[in-house]
Amino acid sequence: MKKQKKIVFASSTPMNYIMFKPIADRMLADERVDVWFTAKHSPGKLYGAVGVKNVKLIRHELAELKKFDMCICPGYFFKPKRTAVKVEMFHSVSIDNYSVSPKVSRFDKLFVIGPYLYDKFISTGTLPENDSRLEKIGMPKVDCLVDGSLDASAIRKEFDLDNDRPTVLYAPTRSVVSGTSLEHAGKEIIKTVSAMDVNFIIKLHDRNYRMWRKKNPMDWRHKLDEIKTPNMRIVTGYDICPAFLVSDLLISDVSSVTYEFCLLDRPVIFYHIDQMIELVEHKERDRWGNEVSDLLAWGRDCGQVVKNVAELKAAVEHGLAYPEAKSDIRKEFANKFFYNPGQATAAAVEKIYELLELDPLPWLGSKARPNKISRK
Repeated sequence: MKKQKKIVFASSTPMNYIMFKPIADRMLADERVDVWFTAKHSPGKLYGAVGVKNVKLIRHELAELKKFDMCICPGYFFKPKRTAVKVEMFHSVSIDNYSVSPKVSRFDKLFVIGPYLYDKFISTGTLPENDSRLEKIGMPKVDCLVDGSLDASAIRKEFDLDNDRPTVLYAPTRSVVSGTSLEHAGKEIIKTVSAMDVNFIIKLHDRNYRMWRKKNPMDWRHKLDEIKTPNMRIVTGYDICPAFLVSDLLISDVSSVTYEFCLLDRPVIFYHIDQMIELVEHKERDRWGNEVSDLLAWGRDCGQVVKNVAELKAAVEHGLAYPEAKSDIRKEFANKFFYNPGQATAAAVEKIYELLELDPLPWLGSKARPNKISRK
């Protein structure tokens, strides 16, 4: 047997793992590939939290020094010194454009999620047009929303949802300095929606919990347990896609999830927080001199913008009654933000094999997801 190719996957939080999980599963199923995992802080804690065991773990600082054939990272926190091919796969399509950064120059290949991100790299001068590092891959995490691999009935049963009620999902972005809808209006939002005749799913970003961001002023895990109502379901897993699939409507703020949900063509509500918008606008002016960000110019056209809980309640009622409203715009957004829906994992794996000079395995194009990871 030929010498194995060594790959390391790097995470900062559980969300990062969810981003590359479909790719990692494929690599773990290939005996020609020696797969390692690292994390910015504690690999054991992070991968243990997502139920992964019996895999090779390595500390962040050692992984940066160890020789690998490839690293795959959904962010800019990993700075390998002896890795042959460094792949950046990004962690979101959020229109705050954190991903559009000069730091991208550290990587050899960029697995771009969609046309918007691709064009933003070019229009801002971050990368030259037709840069050979740019690869039109997509977001492997959301393949399951359109490839039929998730069972909606099984998820509804797991979440114990009332099939006679519509389901509303609240998924705010991660806690930031300016505060999000969760910090500014979370308790009011939760109280308002939980009082409606709906199944109410709450899925927080992992950085909303103190376990992953110690400086959070509110212990939201404890607070949600305090205010939980009979129709409320708190999703503590780190993959939002199952919750997406069984939800009829999404409430969020400035988050990648609003565009991911457009792949399902269902109503979206943006809860407007002045401080969040001001932060995005300030960054836009400071980085590129633009007076108006894409977020304000058109970034919320796929949904309804609300500024208080009275408007929120009315928007939820309208969205559930008329789900077809803005369908054309949602479909346009899905095409704008994502390459290869349902086939992004296959596109990524095909490119990885090419870069590693390995022949693809027969199941490359299959929807099946070979998985050798042992989970609790």
